[in-house]
Amino acid sequence: MPKKHKLAATHAKLWLLGLSISALLGGCVSSEDAMLEPVSTSAEKPLVSPSREAIGQSVTQASFHQPARVGPYEIFDPKALSVLDVSAPIDVLATGFEWLEGPVWSSVDNVLLFSDIPTHKVYRYQEGSGVSEFLSHSGFSNGLLIDNQQELILLQSRSRQIARLRLALSAAQRQAFTPDDYHVLVDNYHGHKLNSPNDGVLSRGGTLYFTDPPYGLPKQLDDPAKELDFQGVYALSPSGVLTLLDKSLKYPNGIALSKDEKSLYVAASNPDKPAWYRYSLSDDGKVKHRELFYQASVIGGESHGLPDGLKVHASGFIFATGPNGIWLFDPSGRLLAKIHMPSTSANVTFNADQSKVFVTAHHQLLSFNLKP
Repeated sequence: MPKKHKLAATHAKLWLLGLSISALLGGCVSSEDAMLEPVSTSAEKPLVSPSREAIGQSVTQASFHQPARVGPYEIFDPKALSVLDVSAPIDVLATGFEWLEGPVWSSVDNVLLFSDIPTHKVYRYQEGSGVSEFLSHSGFSNGLLIDNQQELILLQSRSRQIARLRLALSAAQRQAFTPDDYHVLVDNYHGHKLNSPNDGVLSRGGTLYFTDPPYGLPKQLDDPAKELDFQGVYALSPSGVLTLLDKSLKYPNGIALSKDEKSLYVAASNPDKPAWYRYSLSDDGKVKHRELFYQASVIGGESHGLPDGLKVHASGFIFATGPNGIWLFDPSGRLLAKIHMPSTSANVTFNADQSKVFVTAHHQLLSFNLKP
């Protein structure tokens, strides 16, 4: 039996026993993982392809030695059913955009804000009213955040900066807003222009963690305007001090904090090594060490998408966009479920009570309900 098939067979046996394979693969890491101790290297593909007979039967009664598939929901572990409602449809809320990103819920007026990067706009969605334009000059924003002062923070990918805007501005003031009117929080590291700020997350104390891949540069890694020789994961303190946390990832992308803010999750959109990583944080928010959280297989065939945006639910589970849709993990790095999406999913967020998931998916804005 070829070595890779023996490894797969061993993996399957361990999976059925509920054991981790990380002890066997601890030394099998690439250069990106040279400093890591893998948390989980479980293969994300089903051990047995879900059968059509599984569709329609009670998921709680299905055997979890093979995933159960109910419509778009592929369940790997029954723990997923504590939050997922497999009867909930995937709703298309709006379509016709170019590339959606950065969804964030605003509790000020109970609306969803999201970026359409190529069109230089931010839109708002309100249940019952639909979609309307919120900002006509977004600075080519990608990620959006709302801070404790109810100000909108925009990670402006093509403007290569992170800026702030008061949400209290009137519609007329917002429409007249130009890129020069933004208050810039950060645009360089040690005098070198940032690559293309992508996604971020705010701690309760106001520290902004963000990623800086090359996606906003026309030629990305080879762009002549690129001033940094790495793609960083950073922390920006409330006083404006910028700290580089990691410069070893080729394409750092989505980023999220655990509920206790002791772990920082980062998606790596490297097509040669798609993965998610976890950084352990000290009490002052500094990185103690990094580890592989979950390794996806190299994307091919009919798969669409890479690890991208992610958010942590009140349950502690991680909703992460990845190949073919949303991947649901528990904090230990175990894959609980996948929610298959009709188009490439870039990012996710929740409404105020976290009973609904919003997904920015290429040209579509999607949503699905969770269990209350």
